[in-house]
Amino acid sequence: MTNDHRMSPALTTSGPTRTFGMASAVALLLLSACGGGTISSEDPTADPHTPVTVTRIATGAIKNTVVLNAMSRFLRKNIVRSTINGRVVRCHIALGEHVKAGQPIYELKTKEAEALGAWAKKDSLFSIGGTITITAPASGIAMQVNKLLNDYVSDGDQLAVIADASSSVFVMDVPYEFNAKATIGTACTIVLPDSSTVRGTIETQLSMMDSTSQTQRYVVKPAVAKVFPEGLAGTVRLTVDRHADAQILPASAVLGNEEMTTFWVMRLANDSTAVKVPVERGIATHDSVEVLKPRFDPGDRFLLNGGYGLPDTANVMITAP
Repeated sequence: MTNDHRMSPALTTSGPTRTFGMASAVALLLLSACGGGTISSEDPTADPHTPVTVTRIATGAIKNTVVLNAMSRFLRKNIVRSTINGRVVRCHIALGEHVKAGQPIYELKTKEAEALGAWAKKDSLFSIGGTITITAPASGIAMQVNKLLNDYVSDGDQLAVIADASSSVFVMDVPYEFNAKATIGTACTIVLPDSSTVRGTIETQLSMMDSTSQTQRYVVKPAVAKVFPEGLAGTVRLTVDRHADAQILPASAVLGNEEMTTFWVMRLANDSTAVKVPVERGIATHDSVEVLKPRFDPGDRFLLNGGYGLPDTANVMITAP
């Protein structure tokens, strides 16, 4: 009886201990099996794919255009002068009026004719004229009217200034670095303040250089028979370089370093990999860039957006064609 009493506690505790150990082992196996898939799906070493958009290269003409300041001028201005000493008895023009060649613009009376006018009134047989008519030397616009009715004038005094309407041009300032591009006969576009445009041609090179801005003046003749008011400020778009058969990419597809001394593109090797390709850049505009070298195939695809900062070989995900 004594031995049975001693053994009963050992038998009581042994059963639950073994049962708990087996349950724990099974639970650990189940947790290990379930947790294996979670660890694999959140693998921190997996390469990320950068979302990008792509574009293709185009072939066509590209040109480099500079915008230069210009001002309207009349190249020829005719000064109308008095040929006698006398008084203005009639003035036939007004400021800004258009006149024709040979049109009477002034009538002058000599001081001798005015002095003898009293004798003409007393004697009907005695007549004296003494009136001189001044005509317009050329067709144009009255830019200045210096003498009016009853003004006294001397021989050689300036009566008016008439601008030749056919000499209405624009004078543009060209930096000396573009001097070789602004040749006589070169076509250009004149842009007016109201955003309208007029075709023009470089007609003359003036022998004047601005010492401060180092610009030389050129005369641009508008292609339309229109008189522009003198002093009208506009701009001239002048093409300084042009390539007819160029490889062209959007500006955002061609990347460069901070000094803008080296350039490259990110070309797609496949649908998920982009590689860095150094390029030689040609003409660049605000939205397009010419690629001189290397020559690409028409089917090649390039990163349009999302390529900046990528390594030489990068995993990408195309979000738009």
